Amino acid sequence: MIDLYTTPTANGLKASIMLEEAGLEYRVHRVDLRKGQHLAPDYLAINPVGRVPAIVDHDTASGAPLTVYGTAAILLYLAEKSGRLMPADIEARARVFQWLGIIQADIGAAYSSQFLFKALAPEPLPWAIEHYDALCLRLVAPLEQQLGRTRYVAGDEYTIADVLGYPLATVSMQRHPGNLDAYPNMRRWVAEVGARPAVQKGMTVGT
Repeated sequence: MIDLYTTPTANGLKASIMLEEAGLEYRVHRVDLRKGQHLAPDYLAINPVGRVPAIVDHDTASGAPLTVYGTAAILLYLAEKSGRLMPADIEARARVFQWLGIIQADIGAAYSSQFLFKALAPEPLPWAIEHYDALCLRLVAPLEQQLGRTRYVAGDEYTIADVLGYPLATVSMQRHPGNLDAYPNMRRWVAEVGARPAVQKGMTVGT
């Protein structure tokens, strides 16, 4: 059994989609960010960074519970544990790792800051909002270009790179720029990935 600590943000939904894709048994613990539950001592004991999602795997080879936090780390761990959504070929794996970094550290980080200044800041800061709006649009452009060349994010195989990217396109990008009208390749990819039953179920977890 895996305990999933999450909230229905783009980041949180990545973990629930992966758990569904991996076919692993899990139970959900919703963490309310607006109430500050991510900074409560009991949650910080699980994830000292105070971010969601996090998982605690009680079914390990050592017999001791294993805590994993950080979305990319969770997806990598679950891919290894289940043997799913990670290619065996070293070059294909390198492409997956590359896009994990781009989506998580570049695009995802920009959207996290954009959400902070637009939705959570007690007072609007126009410079910060304009800066991160522009940065988000600049950083999603390479992803749109990539999906014009390949069926999925890291190539022609569905991988954890797609799991990581899908909520970004369907949650974060629906907030800004508001739709995918200017991104035909992403629209095609979103339709294909969104038709997967595991993705559909994972997107409802924690809501």
